[in-house]
Amino acid sequence: MKRAKLSFSNIILITACLVVVVSILFLNVINTRNIITLKNSIDTLSIENKNISIVRNTSDELIQLELVFTKYLQTRDTALSNLSENLVEKALHNLKILKMESDSGRAAQITQQLNKEWSLPKIIADFEKLSYQLKSNQLKNSEKHQTDSISNILSAYNQQFKKVLFKEDAFRENLNQTIFKNAVTGTSVIQKFFWISLLVILFIVGVLVYNIYKMVNYENEILEAREKAVKLAQLKSRFLSNMSHEIRSPLTAIMGFTEIIDKMEMDAEKKNFLHAIKTSSEHLLSTVNDVLDFSKLDAGKLKLELQPFLIKAAIEEVSFALSSTSAAKKGIRVNTIVNLPESLVVKGDLFRLKQILYNLLSNAIKFTEKGGVTIDAVIVSKTNEKAIIRIAIADTGIGIPNDQIKTVFEEFTQVSNNTVSKDSRRSIKGTGLGLSICKMLVELQGGTIGVESKLNQGSVFTFTLPFELATDKLDTEKAEKTMSTISPVLQGKKVLVIEDNDVNIMLLTMLLKKVGIHYDIAKDGEIGLQMFKDNTYDIILTDINVPKLTGDEIAIFVRQYHEDKKRNMPIIGLTATIVQDDLDDYLAAGINQILVKPFKQDELYTTLEKFLS
Repeated sequence: MKRAKLSFSNIILITACLVVVVSILFLNVINTRNIITLKNSIDTLSIENKNISIVRNTSDELIQLELVFTKYLQTRDTALSNLSENLVEKALHNLKILKMESDSGRAAQITQQLNKEWSLPKIIADFEKLSYQLKSNQLKNSEKHQTDSISNILSAYNQQFKKVLFKEDAFRENLNQTIFKNAVTGTSVIQKFFWISLLVILFIVGVLVYNIYKMVNYENEILEAREKAVKLAQLKSRFLSNMSHEIRSPLTAIMGFTEIIDKMEMDAEKKNFLHAIKTSSEHLLSTVNDVLDFSKLDAGKLKLELQPFLIKAAIEEVSFALSSTSAAKKGIRVNTIVNLPESLVVKGDLFRLKQILYNLLSNAIKFTEKGGVTIDAVIVSKTNEKAIIRIAIADTGIGIPNDQIKTVFEEFTQVSNNTVSKDSRRSIKGTGLGLSICKMLVELQGGTIGVESKLNQGSVFTFTLPFELATDKLDTEKAEKTMSTISPVLQGKKVLVIEDNDVNIMLLTMLLKKVGIHYDIAKDGEIGLQMFKDNTYDIILTDINVPKLTGDEIAIFVRQYHEDKKRNMPIIGLTATIVQDDLDDYLAAGINQILVKPFKQDELYTTLEKFLS
């Protein structure tokens, strides 16, 4: 089974989506880092460092102290002396705090800048000395050079603190420019990311629209292909139905007259000619049945019947039929070993069981030139309600090569063995559907089938089928009943025959005369319907495909007739089609039972007896 492959547009779409996802993650990481850096810078600008604040306060106090102390030296005012003392104490307090925090990062930088001219401990010591002098009034009567020296020191310290603050202001200005640059860069990145993302999104949308367009086209193509497939299936069904009708209709006359003449003819040579006609007709019918059965099985439209029958008698019947015809011609013996009770009645599809047996047994005879064929049937398991039967058909034929065993159940397949003579190979003919049909039929009934083979030694085909056991007495009696004689109930009955084929009319009239049934013939549906109205009949025997009014149309009219007796008259339909849908439609129209052409005279008599008893 082929696996679906991604289209080129789908590959491009997936690649584009992956690129977008990776790009978004990458740009998100970059933006996150820029935002964190920007936030930290803004925090730095908005909240001044504690140590810088101390330096700034100390500088302000030094400026004020320098002014107050200068004025004090001029006036020797005690109030100014006290104010100077307070300012010195505040500055000294700030410097001590700065010294205590000098091990932290930002304070260490400030201390390092201050230490370039005078160390912080020296500044503290000078301020402590100045504070002591102010408190003890030592400067009140001091000489001018002493006071000038203190003023110079205060001025120098003031300049030193201003330098530190100037550098701090320069740092903050630089930081401000950095923040602005980062903000501009981040905005630019976001804008670029926006446009790139927009382009990629538009590209993805374009690819999606293209894919949707292709998907719609694919869906339209699938719908068109489905409609074509439905039409082809209907055409195939019609063709098979028509082919079945055109082949089965003449076969009905050929096989019917052959059967009648065979029972009348005593000359051995003429019987051989009749036998040749019968064999050819049966071969042609078998070929048609194989094709139609395979078609129904392949479409899942074949329906199984559930009827009671004696399974041992059914197996022996098929064995006897082929052993006295095909096997006898080739001088091959057919051994039948049926280890089943004579009275074992099962419920299943008798016709399909015989079809499986017929196909397998005829195949075994076909591919066997010397030796024989053996049918072996046995009960594998049994309960009160169900029994599983295993049937094996062994031959001593050409066998199957190992490379072909796996394909023998495939349709239109036949064994090809190069060791078989040319004459033998020419004699092996068929549709190649028999084993395929057998496998389908077995599996449809819930069974299994298999084969074992050795080249030039023979093959063994084995299948098992589950059957429901018939416990009802009526089912048992029905299974045991055989129609060895024609029931006298048919004599004197009157039948309306609606058929347009002269050969089939001849066959039907011969069969009806044989059991004493009276009849009227109508060659089209309108005449038949008028005869139904004007006369009294016990049953209607109508072909489906008659001119003017078809058999199912006649049945619809009969079922709507105003007289009860005529409205309930049995109708038997004759048709060459075996398409189940058509057969269901015929029954739904009011036909009681369908006889599929070609039918045997016993089938006709049994059906007539069923409705005329």
